[in-house]
Amino acid sequence: MPRKKMEVIDENGDEITLDLPATREKCDRCDGTGTHVNPAIDGNGLTQEDFDAEPGFFEDYMGGHYDVTCEECGGEKIVLVIDREAADPKMLKLLDEAEQAERECRAAEEAERRAGA
Repeated sequence: MPRKKMEVIDENGDEITLDLPATREKCDRCDGTGTHVNPAIDGNGLTQEDFDAEPGFFEDYMGGHYDVTCEECGGEKIVLVIDREAADPKMLKLLDEAEQAERECRAAEEAERRAGA
């Protein structure tokens, strides 16, 4: 069974490595193709006006001209996903706590940005 190693910060602020059982799954970011459109091109969405403004843009866009190696899987087309059913509950608890702390930190940073801090 494959393993996924993850670095997390525990409640004491110490960095620890979790070694968790994993499964191989098709990458959701690239849908298993290994590439996706450069987010600088369509990261904020595109409209018909974007395609109409530049002749050939639609053909280039659909033809993969703006594609880059997938940021999630690095072009491997698959990713390791933690097998929560096979994992040690104590390790999952540490992982869940670290991920929750990360979400809270990002939310606080976003609130500060919106407030102009």
